[in-house]
Amino acid sequence: MWVPDANSLLQLGMLLKSSMAQNHDERSQAMDALKSFELQPEFLDYLCYMLIEGETNETLRSHFSAEDLQTNRATAGLLLKNNMLEQGSLIHGQHNLEYVKKNIIHGLYNSNNVLVSNVTGIVITTLFSTYYRQHREDPMGIELLSQLLELAKKGNEASIKALSKIMEDSAQFFQLKWSGDIKPIELLIDTFLNFASDPSSKTVIRAESIKCLNNIIPLQSQSFLVRLDEFLAIIFKLAQIDESELTRGQICVAFSMLLESRPDKLIDHLPGIIKFMLHLIGTVDDEKVAIEACEFLHGFATSSQIPEHIVQPYVNDIVPVLLAKMVYNEDSILMLEASNEEDAFEEDKDEDIKPVAPRIVKKRDGDDQSDDEDGDDEDVDTQWTLRKCSASTLDALTSILPRDVMTVAFPFLREHLTSDRWYIREATVLALGAMAEGGMKYFDDQLSTLIPFLVQQLKDIWAPVRKIACWTLSRFSPWIMNDHTEFLIPVLEPIVNTLMDKKKDVQEAAISSVAVFIENCDAELVETLLYNDLLNSFSKCFDFYKKKNLIILYDAVGRFAEKCELNDHAMQVLLPHLISKWSSLPDDDKELWPLLECLSYVATSLGEKFMPMAPDVYNRAYRILCQCVELETRSQHDPTVIVPEKDFVITSLDMIDGLVQGLGPRSQTLLFPQEGRDTTLLQVLLRCLQDPVHEVRQSGFALLGDIAYYYEPRVLSNSLPEFLQLIGSEIMHNDDPDGIPALINAIWCLGLIGERMNLSDYIIHFARILLDLFTNSAQQLDQAVKENLAVTIGRLAITTPEVFASGSFASDLVWRKWCLALQNLDSREEKSSAFMGFIKIINLCGNQVSVSEETLKKIIECMSANVDTTAFSQDFYAFLVQYASKIQGIHLTSDALAFLQQFSN
Repeated sequence: MWVPDANSLLQLGMLLKSSMAQNHDERSQAMDALKSFELQPEFLDYLCYMLIEGETNETLRSHFSAEDLQTNRATAGLLLKNNMLEQGSLIHGQHNLEYVKKNIIHGLYNSNNVLVSNVTGIVITTLFSTYYRQHREDPMGIELLSQLLELAKKGNEASIKALSKIMEDSAQFFQLKWSGDIKPIELLIDTFLNFASDPSSKTVIRAESIKCLNNIIPLQSQSFLVRLDEFLAIIFKLAQIDESELTRGQICVAFSMLLESRPDKLIDHLPGIIKFMLHLIGTVDDEKVAIEACEFLHGFATSSQIPEHIVQPYVNDIVPVLLAKMVYNEDSILMLEASNEEDAFEEDKDEDIKPVAPRIVKKRDGDDQSDDEDGDDEDVDTQWTLRKCSASTLDALTSILPRDVMTVAFPFLREHLTSDRWYIREATVLALGAMAEGGMKYFDDQLSTLIPFLVQQLKDIWAPVRKIACWTLSRFSPWIMNDHTEFLIPVLEPIVNTLMDKKKDVQEAAISSVAVFIENCDAELVETLLYNDLLNSFSKCFDFYKKKNLIILYDAVGRFAEKCELNDHAMQVLLPHLISKWSSLPDDDKELWPLLECLSYVATSLGEKFMPMAPDVYNRAYRILCQCVELETRSQHDPTVIVPEKDFVITSLDMIDGLVQGLGPRSQTLLFPQEGRDTTLLQVLLRCLQDPVHEVRQSGFALLGDIAYYYEPRVLSNSLPEFLQLIGSEIMHNDDPDGIPALINAIWCLGLIGERMNLSDYIIHFARILLDLFTNSAQQLDQAVKENLAVTIGRLAITTPEVFASGSFASDLVWRKWCLALQNLDSREEKSSAFMGFIKIINLCGNQVSVSEETLKKIIECMSANVDTTAFSQDFYAFLVQYASKIQGIHLTSDALAFLQQFSN
């Protein structure tokens, strides 16, 4: 058996102690020394020994205090975990792991030492997620699993918590064969069911066992499904007899999981389950458990597998509970009452400012960006609370059963609208906002009196009421914009006045509300009714707001600039504020993120009027971008280099892109000086397009596409092969749902390049990867991906239709799918370009493809909306001649007939 060298062990102990020292230099030197220690093959063994034997080894005990030994053990364990994570499945080749595998379980034996037990559990979890996942043939994996189960059977809480974390990370791998052809999933399910059903089990063992099983439910494993009734019987029984909140929380999670995967198993038991959830929401002390119960109700209301008629009978019971829980709890009420005084003149502390991410809506990324996904972000903190969950659930219920919810809720709300307790009034206004979207048409006859009431709340003496009134009024903005614009000024004017509230929280809600109104307003309405009032108000806000609310102000100004063209007056009002802030902030200030986003929209909107500011703004954005990319490169060789957050890269790219969009071809000399010979920016852009962060590539492809669109083709010609390689890689390999906007921008970018540059050397490769994605019926594609694929195929076909006139694209069904993808496309330019190439493909195919009447109808109707055929009228005329007899027999819409009429002469 391996035994550590006493001197090396002592040296490690000293380094671990120094690595936690308060003195920066001592800490830094210790970390450097530990890095060199890492090179020893037995490094992980030493860390493991320190973790499990650190307080029993005589050498260590004679040199360190009990407190230092305890800290050293925990530090060694976390270092061990970090090293295993960094090295992943290669770990066995770099370091000896045998000692760790055989002995790590000892760290769980003394369950009185909670810190060491917890850290040991983390190490064991990491061992499974890094090493054993890759080396399931190693018999020590099954052995360690058995040891953990045996310890848990004896009541060892640390071991069941470790198992619970292992199941969370690695449950799916236990369905596979491990050493000796064993599938551990069956043993695990059996043991966890026994623990959960054993009345003598400790509460923690029982609760964590249910948690383990909850991680198995989504796998839909046959091993579990055959025992699902047994599991249900256990949790139904526990729901009746086990009053532990730990167990009850996991029972709620179990029901939520089953609601997603096997709702059929719950239908017959719904009355009891709903009653159980409502009881928990109303009575438990632990808010986390109440939230889990409320999450079940939210899942129940939003499940696509539960029809409305199943939900409807429970509305009468659910709605009053939700309304009751939307009132602030006692602690929050006391806190809010103690802080109701004015604070608008106090400077913000850095720690009070939440990290902000830019509102990136670059190119046609298909994101329907919700202004408030949770229904209510108006709490005393940013945590997900029972109040927020209740509001979100009420919102969901109202969306599917508006009449039923209104019938139950309205008498409650009417009774409490004018309550003399501010927190009851506040919760009532919140409830109205939560129900706004789903219940809009049922509010219709109430809103003429309700809206003035809500406006009145903007003057309430209690800040939380003023704050929630701003949010709720913004939720009614679609109703106002669609059919009741007579309410726009009476509503928006008081909200705009509230921008100057003396309470910062209210300012924040007011400027957010204004941003939502701008977003939902027609550009014409903003320009005719609101333009000057908003500009003047923004100007006052720039002078009045502190740092935290300035961030939201930038967003509102950005939306304003995006919505309508900024005139000279806007330039005189806004630019001095923005440039002043821009000049005063250092390059590493996070306030630059929203400011850069805002400036990019302003630059786009102002167009050539922004030219005098453009060089300074560009040079700084470019400097920040280069600095970030350079530090990223250096960090790959020197781990001490601190890399700036990615948002600096994203917002710098977006700022440069805003200049390109605003200034068009005139910005070419700015980005590529020396008559285009200096193309350093393209080298930086190539690095950004290889970044693992989706948002960086998303913004990078947006900038590349605009460079291709606005600038002379020679700018990109030398770097074209490298850019095309990265575009191809993005299209073929980005299958992450979070990466869809980057994928979309890469496809969009390819279409623009293909329309302006000769891609004959690459076209066969790109046609294949585009068609592989577009014609793959097994893959469910995002609508915006389909739309951009269709546009890009059409654009490439303008110059090379022959590549698409055979193979998988030459098909009646695929042509119909292509038209369907484009039928709702807004951009006239993109749709026209796409059809120009598409018609060339059809004409080239001639009689090779039998075109159905249904597809012809789809082609003509799709072209009748938003397509300019001027550039390809002869091609389209040839298409009409070829299919004239078939077209005569098709029943077309009046728009389509009017469209065809222009070609009849």
